[in-house]
Amino acid sequence: MVLVVALTYAGHLLFGANRNDLSLALSIAWLAALPLLLTQSWARASIERAPLAWVGGAFALVLLAGVLSLTPLFEPHPVWTMAPGAIRTVSIDPYSTWLELFKLLGLAAAFLVGVGFGGDDDRAKQLIQGLLVAGAVYSVWAFIDFETNRTLLFGQARHLDPSRMAASLSSANIAATLFGALVVLNVADLTRRIERQIERRTGGFQLRHLEGLLQAIAIPLVGLGVALTCLVLTLSRTGMAVTVAGVVVFLGVRAVLGAKKGAFAVPLIGMLVVVIGLAVASVAFNMGAVGDRVTSFHEDASSREAVYAAHWAAFLASPWQGYGLGTFAHINALAMNDANREQLYGLGATHNVYIQWLEEAGAIGALPMFAVVGLIAARIIRGLRERQRVRLWLLGILSVLGLFLLHGATDFPLEVPSMTLFLSLLLGLGYRMARR
Repeated sequence: MVLVVALTYAGHLLFGANRNDLSLALSIAWLAALPLLLTQSWARASIERAPLAWVGGAFALVLLAGVLSLTPLFEPHPVWTMAPGAIRTVSIDPYSTWLELFKLLGLAAAFLVGVGFGGDDDRAKQLIQGLLVAGAVYSVWAFIDFETNRTLLFGQARHLDPSRMAASLSSANIAATLFGALVVLNVADLTRRIERQIERRTGGFQLRHLEGLLQAIAIPLVGLGVALTCLVLTLSRTGMAVTVAGVVVFLGVRAVLGAKKGAFAVPLIGMLVVVIGLAVASVAFNMGAVGDRVTSFHEDASSREAVYAAHWAAFLASPWQGYGLGTFAHINALAMNDANREQLYGLGATHNVYIQWLEEAGAIGALPMFAVVGLIAARIIRGLRERQRVRLWLLGILSVLGLFLLHGATDFPLEVPSMTLFLSLLLGLGYRMARR
C-alpha cells in the first residue's frame, strides 16, 4: 500500500510526469508495481474474480485502433507525401503514438492495482485513507511552498502566473482538479465517520459523544481544510465550480439513498455547514484575486471557442481514423492560420479531452475509450445499490470521476499522466469494491 501511495504522489511531485521521459518512467513504475502486487494471493484472487471481460474488451479495441494507426493498412495522412520513402501511416507522429500506447498500458496497470486492493473492503479503505493522508501532506507542502517562494520550484524557475497556486503540477487548473478530488474524497470520509458515530450513539446526547465525534473526524477535517484552501488559491474558476458540483452531487445522492433510514439529515446538515464554512473562509481571504479571475471569464471563453472550433474542424477532416494518439502539437500546427494564430500558438492541449481524443484517435479509437469509462461508471453505480458497507466510498469515487469529466471539458487534467494514473487507481478500487 505504501508503494502505491508513494507512486501516486511521486508522479504529482514530478510535475505531473507531463514530459515524455517522466511519463515513460512513471508508466514503467506502475507496470512494475502490478507484478509485485500479484505475488500476493489476495490480490490475484481479487483480480481473478473481477468482471473484466467487457471493460477489457473495450480497452483492447482502443489499443488495437492505436496500433493500426501505425501501419499502412488504412489510408495514410497526406502529410506523408512530403516524406518520400517513409512508411505512410494514419499517425502523423508514430513515435508519439507508440509512447501514448505505452502510457495506456500504464493506466491499465494502475487500474488493475486498484482492482487488486478493492477485493477486500478494509484493505481498500486503508488505501483510500492512505491517499488522503498523503494528499493532506502534499496540500500542506503546496501551501507553504506557495506562500514562501512563488518563483521557484525545487530550485528551478517557475514559468507560471505567480498569483495562482500550481503546486508541483504544470498548471494551476490541473492542481485545482487534484485538490478538488481530495475535497470530495475527504467529504466522503467525513460523512462516513459522522454517520458511524451517530449509529454508535446510545441514549441521549452526552459530552463523550462529542469527544468521540471530534476524534473520529479530526484527520479528514484537516485534510478537507487544507485541500479546500489550496483549491481556492489556484484561482481556477472551473476547478472550484466542478468541485462544488461534485460535493453537491455526493451529498444529494447520499440524501436520496439514505432517505429510507431517516438517519441522513444530521450528517448531511453537518457536512453542508462544514463545507460551506470552509469555502466562505477560504474565498474571503482571496476575494480580490478570485474577483479578478471571474471578471476575465469572457475573454478566456472567447479564446477557448476559437481553439475548439479549429480542432473540431480538424476532427471533421478525418473523423474515423484521426491523426494518431499523441499528435496534438502537429494537429495544432496544421489547424493554425492567420485568424486563430493568437489563440493556438504555443498551445499544449485542446483544453477539451473529448475533442482531443476524437481528433487524435478518431471515432474508432475514441468511442471504445468512452465506453471503457462508461462501463466502469455503470458498475460503480450498480454497486451503490448492492454494497451498503462501502456505499459512501463508491459515491465519492463516482463524484471524483464526474469532477474529472466535467473539468476535462474545459481543461486538460486527463492529459496529465499523474492525474490519469490517480484516477485509474481510484476507478479500479471502485470497480472492484462495487462487487462482492
